[in-house]
Amino acid sequence: MKKEEDKNWGRIWKDLRQLWHRGHLAVIVGIITFYILCCLLYWYVEFDRTQGTGFLDVLLWNTATLFGQDFADHYPVSIPGRVLGLVILLISMFGVSAITGYISSALIEQNLNSRRGLRKLQSLKNHVIICGWKDDLKALIQDIVRKNGSIRYQDIVLVNQVDETKMQLLLDDEELKGLQYVRGDYSEEAVLRRANAKTVSKALVMGENQESLEPELVDSRVFAAVLMIRGMNPRAHICAEVKTKKYKNYLEAQKCDEVIYSEEYTRYILSTATSYNGMAKVLSSLFDNGDGVSVQIFELEEEWQGRTFGELFQYYRNRKQMAIGVLENMGAERTLKHSLLAEAQKSTNYGEIVAKMKEVRKLERNAPVLNPPDDYVVGKNTGVIVLAEEV
Repeated sequence: MKKEEDKNWGRIWKDLRQLWHRGHLAVIVGIITFYILCCLLYWYVEFDRTQGTGFLDVLLWNTATLFGQDFADHYPVSIPGRVLGLVILLISMFGVSAITGYISSALIEQNLNSRRGLRKLQSLKNHVIICGWKDDLKALIQDIVRKNGSIRYQDIVLVNQVDETKMQLLLDDEELKGLQYVRGDYSEEAVLRRANAKTVSKALVMGENQESLEPELVDSRVFAAVLMIRGMNPRAHICAEVKTKKYKNYLEAQKCDEVIYSEEYTRYILSTATSYNGMAKVLSSLFDNGDGVSVQIFELEEEWQGRTFGELFQYYRNRKQMAIGVLENMGAERTLKHSLLAEAQKSTNYGEIVAKMKEVRKLERNAPVLNPPDDYVVGKNTGVIVLAEEV
């Protein structure tokens, strides 16, 4: 509850700072200050302080009169008092109109900027950015939320420059309520900064299908976006989709966490479906065709280190799930290498340290081993590949 209150106060403070930078808040503060000074002067000129009438009483009477409350017993008698009363009345009328207008225009502008994707999302943390556009983007977003229990729609930021009509239809969809949007070219650093890429937990960069752009040019924009996101946030999990093998190799060399070479997958599915009757449906079921069963990867606890795959297989079988393989050296390369180097340096044997450091350099991250023998020994940083129902 306290976290939510702090978040709300932070949002209010941020809105006030935006008003101040635009000059709106300065004008509002100026009007209120001038109003208070006029009331103070009116009290000094019009009232005898020995009668017990305080400045706060005068301020209350003038403010209440502005909002329709009639204080017939309190009216200016002296000429200076009447002049000041008229000035206070005019300031009040103008001030209320101006303040209402400034606040309304600021709120309307903020709402329009949000809908047009022009707002900076500086308060977001540990969110997910999806760069690019696909015609089935709605289904993709729903799958991401369904497969990641910790991700909500309000944690997802879309970054693209697709037609505004298409984008508004997606943002207005009740099933996707809460989506955030940043409009612009995701290969530009300023656009990624507006999406607050420096605090993302995950990023998906997709090549947009544009008839005017060659596949290599599309992939070059993906490559640029991945490099900039990685530069802003070394810990982010980045997944990229490319259309050419050249850029697949480039991204893998730059340690992009996941590289999807769509042409390769399409070619494999088509050739396999041609060779085996029913293979298309089998592959669809493995990737989850809606029945809730799909291939999933779980990180193994340390207690499984040194145990066999046969034991692992039996453990998941008892849970009505099927272990079909393991994923060696699971995780982000930076984290893995740091952990292995720290472990290597614990040795007092210089030759052993050098040998282990060479092994670290040759490390193949996220290496799948399908259908290993029962006596396969589970190592450190290993995940298990399981065919199971989604939780």
